[in-house]
Amino acid sequence: MSAPTWLRRLTSVRTTLALLCLLALLLLLNVALPQRAVLGEEQYARVTSTSGPVARFFLETLGFGHMATSPIFLIVLALFFVNLAAVLAIRLGPTWRRVALRPRSEEGLKAWARMEESFSEELPGDWQVGKAVEILRGFGFQVRKAGEKTLWGVKHRTAPLGFLLFHLSFFLLCAGGVLIYYTRFVGLAVLSEGQTFDGSYNQILRLPPTGRQPDVRFVLERVDTRLEEGRPVHLQADLLIQYSGGSTSRTSRVNHPAKWGDVSLLVEQAGLAPVLWLQDPRGFTLDRLVTPARTRGGPPTEVPIAGGSVQVLIHPLASPDLFPGRDERGAAAMRFQVLEAGELAFDGDLAPGEAVELAHGRLVLEDFRYWVDIKVIAERGGGLLITGFVIGILGLVWRLLWYRREVAITWDEEAFRLVGRSEYFSKRFRDELAGIFSMLREPGPTRQPDTSGESSISQGG
Repeated sequence: MSAPTWLRRLTSVRTTLALLCLLALLLLLNVALPQRAVLGEEQYARVTSTSGPVARFFLETLGFGHMATSPIFLIVLALFFVNLAAVLAIRLGPTWRRVALRPRSEEGLKAWARMEESFSEELPGDWQVGKAVEILRGFGFQVRKAGEKTLWGVKHRTAPLGFLLFHLSFFLLCAGGVLIYYTRFVGLAVLSEGQTFDGSYNQILRLPPTGRQPDVRFVLERVDTRLEEGRPVHLQADLLIQYSGGSTSRTSRVNHPAKWGDVSLLVEQAGLAPVLWLQDPRGFTLDRLVTPARTRGGPPTEVPIAGGSVQVLIHPLASPDLFPGRDERGAAAMRFQVLEAGELAFDGDLAPGEAVELAHGRLVLEDFRYWVDIKVIAERGGGLLITGFVIGILGLVWRLLWYRREVAITWDEEAFRLVGRSEYFSKRFRDELAGIFSMLREPGPTRQPDTSGESSISQGG
């Protein structure tokens, strides 16, 4: 019984192409139009407030400003997967029957040999069925006897399963993408050497819809940066990840994050963190702090000390080429402006060990440490994405490279015919058929299969 009209339309190639074109258009708009996730809430609000009514209609009414949750995008995506599921369901039975090792009837194979272009030759006087079977098997074909004077062979008969495998990979990719969307958290922490991260983020870049934040605690033990001609060419952060019952060391490099469960810790940039020590006139400590400072550019870093009674402005380095390596930090210097009670008390360069005398004490630049930006990323679903990608590639290779080839040999008292069919690469397959035909024409004795004659092959069902 034929499939209903609606099912044939749903699973037609035209429907699939139309849905793919719509998805491609929407993904193009995702790149072309401002996206809330890329710009951030404040910038996106400014863009939409200054846009015209047409732009607001697309961005807000249709939801194209946040394509991942746009109703139109979700509807098209859902229809695509409904189409995909229907295609798989309707193709499962026929595909399974195709991979079965069952030849067509002898009458059907003979009719095939007569209707299509075939290799034909007068039947040799020493014609042997066993020789024909051995030749086909030598070319990699599985052979079955379809009648008294008909052989059928198939090569890579399971290739159609690659079609199902490739389409199945889309569901894994979709599941992985959905899981990442609902679990992905991205936060930024700025830490100095020796500082412990306890979950206080300087900025949360993305909070998943579930509101889940990763439970991770670690110490920034050491930062290593290597410079060439004043430019950093290597950045590495040694982390001590703490957990209930113990701790473990991890190393994070640029583009090589440290891993801990489903959490990735990625170091992105480094700078200098002055260690400032405020003392009273008798030398007792009033305040001591390590503050990450803008090192290579930007406005000065403002640091209040002792409840704001002392204000320190730390200026970036005069040139990025002056950024010191670990062994050079003792001789490095930065410009400091120190204000006491609102009055400028000092404006000049300070190196480690130098101090500024104040009316009510002294401010010592004790040392320079390194600070780093560490991006904390937590997500699930990456394994599904990788699995779906690998399965999709395997399905394509299985389907296209190990493509199905089918041959039939029929003969009578006067001649024999060789006919074949290949899904792809017809010229290459025709050369293969020519090789088989050439060997069938060759006279002379032939080594027989393990069990000789016609009894060596199965009768096709």
